[in-house]
Amino acid sequence: MTATPIALFRQQLFTLARTLKIDPQVSENQVMDRVALSFRKLLNFLSQNEQATRQLFLLSAEDRSDQRILSEIMQENLQAAQQSGVFRQDIALPLLAEFFIAMLLQMAQLPGDAASRHQQSLAATRLFCEGAWLKPD
Repeated sequence: MTATPIALFRQQLFTLARTLKIDPQVSENQVMDRVALSFRKLLNFLSQNEQATRQLFLLSAEDRSDQRILSEIMQENLQAAQQSGVFRQDIALPLLAEFFIAMLLQMAQLPGDAASRHQQSLAATRLFCEGAWLKPD
């Protein structure tokens, strides 16, 4: 049986998200670059099919199963980095992932081209990392 366009979109999104792990050994000067890349890749993907994005995330307030799955993937992506001290440990991992996903979904609703998505990714990264990142003194 052939997958529906929504099912294929969902599968591709979750596959992409799983590739965006933050290495627990990432050097300090690369943390923000890695987070920005995660935001940017996901935003670019979501912008490729605005109808599917709207259907899965923006219009389905009652059924948040896809958002939950994406949040769980982000938890997996952030877990090793948090455990190794790259990100704060006094904020629960599920909450960090929810913050990331909430920011992503808000930005996905903004119109824009690749350049504006790049700028949005940088801004979201600063907000996310300056609150979550345990920068060495």
